[in-house]
Amino acid sequence: MWSLCRFARHHSLTRLCLALFLSASGAGQAQSGPTMIQLILDASGSMFSRLPGGDTRMATAQAVLTDFIGRLPDDPKLNVGLRLYGAAINAADPGACQDSKLVLPMRGLDRSALLAAVRGARPKGATPIVYSLQQAAQDFPAAAGRRVIVLVTDGQESCQGDVKAALEAFRARGLEVDLRIIGIDLDARAQASFAGVGTFVNTRSAGELASALGQAVQAVAPPAQIKTPVVVTLTSGGQPVTSGPVVRMTRTVGGAAAESLQNAGGEYRAELAPGTYSVQVQATSGTQTYAGLTVTTGGPNRFAFDIAAVQAVQLQVAPAQPVAGGRVTVTYSGAPGGTNNWVTLARRDDPDTAYLDWLKVSGATGQVDLAVQDEEAVFEARYVLVNPDGSTRVVGRSAPFTARRASVSLAGPGSAAAGSQIEVRWTGPNNPGDYVTIVPKGAPVGTYLNYFYTRNGNPGRLITPLAPGDYEIRYNNDISGRMLASVPITLSAASYALQAPPTAAAGSQIEVRWTGPNNPGDYVTIVPKGAPVGTYLNYFYTRNGNPGRLITPLAPGDYEVRYSTEAQSPNPTLHSVPVRLTAATYGLVAPREAKAGSTIQVRWTGPNNGGDYVTIVRKGAPVGAYLNYFYTSAGNPGQLTLPNEPGDYELRYSTEAQSPNPTLFSVPFTVK
Repeated sequence: MWSLCRFARHHSLTRLCLALFLSASGAGQAQSGPTMIQLILDASGSMFSRLPGGDTRMATAQAVLTDFIGRLPDDPKLNVGLRLYGAAINAADPGACQDSKLVLPMRGLDRSALLAAVRGARPKGATPIVYSLQQAAQDFPAAAGRRVIVLVTDGQESCQGDVKAALEAFRARGLEVDLRIIGIDLDARAQASFAGVGTFVNTRSAGELASALGQAVQAVAPPAQIKTPVVVTLTSGGQPVTSGPVVRMTRTVGGAAAESLQNAGGEYRAELAPGTYSVQVQATSGTQTYAGLTVTTGGPNRFAFDIAAVQAVQLQVAPAQPVAGGRVTVTYSGAPGGTNNWVTLARRDDPDTAYLDWLKVSGATGQVDLAVQDEEAVFEARYVLVNPDGSTRVVGRSAPFTARRASVSLAGPGSAAAGSQIEVRWTGPNNPGDYVTIVPKGAPVGTYLNYFYTRNGNPGRLITPLAPGDYEIRYNNDISGRMLASVPITLSAASYALQAPPTAAAGSQIEVRWTGPNNPGDYVTIVPKGAPVGTYLNYFYTRNGNPGRLITPLAPGDYEVRYSTEAQSPNPTLHSVPVRLTAATYGLVAPREAKAGSTIQVRWTGPNNGGDYVTIVRKGAPVGAYLNYFYTSAGNPGQLTLPNEPGDYELRYSTEAQSPNPTLFSVPFTVK
């Protein structure tokens, strides 16, 4: 539910990224071939949640990755690609668990394309981590070299994939890969899901994330410890500004002090370390901030800004007092031209470089629908102008507005049988990501078992856990991770029983009476005695009636009839009774030869189960083969039409109870 990158929820990101390079392939291999690095970025909806420092997880990841990309060395052996997941399809929509796209292949270092792709990622959907890793296995070439995956996520797998088995796709291709997983503010449950999978580190701030990436890079692609020339030129209304303003550049990641640029004949110059910066231009008309500049090791690192005052874009927000965690409509007018500008929300006291939910806009007027953070705070809408060099400038602000929390309540039974279905009514904001779940009493916030999204209707239905005890029904939001309300519920042990014959013929049909909650997914099956939990052979769902009927396996021996459920994985055994299967008697009585195309009578002995049939096939034909046939249910004796081709054949008693249909008895036959 809360993806790795989807709404769910950092260690040292730095160590992650290039420590990866060190471990998997060995130094000799790394030197003998290229280095292939794939960055996998979580763009699930939960990436809009804030970190303790105030910035969203996505804004932090974008800032750190942008800074990281800017500092990568210009190495002809270095190949860096990018895959995004959760960026295209809403989490609850079909296809969300296959929403993973290779945005940029691993062919050299296309720094500008990487920067544009990272900056343009907008959180939306689920967290298909396993599917993304399986797809990544096909992205890597088979040529020799070092292969590294750096996965940045804020949550755990949300599509029921097995993370521990995710690397099997690489083993199947005979590829070694060094997997580095960097978590962003993961809770204990999400962290535990990555135990034993690659190298994992959790981070909780931009500094920790940047540090982890930096340490990782030291192994294979260490950033150049140099400073590179940076030039800024200013204009006003198209005319050069050669003196007057004070220009400072501040590193976005790392907290370094602002550096003043020296005016040299109208060009403001400095020697700066590669990375991501914002520029503050202080003039008599006021201070303007330009964000999102990347200084790279390869240059040219020349930036131009027009500091002329621009007409402020007008923005109105409706409703004026939205629900925290809900949505607002922002209408804008008087906007400048361009197709890459965007409208965002931010807290009123956030710097201009901060942003929450956002959408690209074009045209002088328009409106966008944006999500409000799930917090009671004062916000504003902002119009962000994107300059040709990719830097940004806020050129319009709405009046401030305050988000208020809506009241939330739950109404459910105070007690119920464990494993039963209950109905829960709720009142609340019904925001995107709101859901109702049942968890053990006192479980950490963010824990969930069975659940339903509030958008799917009121009341909703929950299957209670199978273990009796004290529980809570909770109203949660999987974007913010908040618990909005809870009520207690006590689960009592459900009653289970089975009545089945203690002995039966192998391959026969038996009748089984059952006692149980008859929940969706409850079923009765027959398996060998002591078979692992979750094993099943022939079965019937309890919803199909009581008693139900089972076809017993064909092999004699000791078995169990089990009452199980699909409510958990592996499907637990809730009750069982033993049954011993004895060998069934089979026989065929028919003439040994007859003319081609004629019809013969065949008497048979057997259990006459549904799907049992008598057929004629070529002598030695594979098991499961058939030509003309009749079902034993059609009568005894049965009528069988012979093939038109003379030769040696067999009459066979077979059944459709297994695939391929086994031969249970046969006699030779000659077609003349």
